[in-house]
Amino acid sequence: MKLALAAGIVSAISMSLLVVCAIQLTRGVAIVRLLNPIFPGYNVSWQGAGLGLVYGFVACFIYAGVLASVYNWSLGFKGIKIKAKAKAKPAKKKRR
Repeated sequence: MKLALAAGIVSAISMSLLVVCAIQLTRGVAIVRLLNPIFPGYNVSWQGAGLGLVYGFVACFIYAGVLASVYNWSLGFKGIKIKAKAKAKPAKKKRR
């Protein structure tokens, strides 16, 4: 869940920034137009930047969640155990 959330946030910000760069710097317009058939309404406009936030988060959240689930399942299938936390050894007392 944490991986999916982090990937969704990064993807949402990057898709939104791509549109903002296309508006302000006129760079990346071709990439935004290329993604328009995949994500309806995602175009070079401020509305497209808002939709980029939503589309980027949802799409990448789902893909990363599925990928993490498959990875965790494959670790369980192979019998590999991952320790959640390393156990600390108790400190030895000094003798006087």
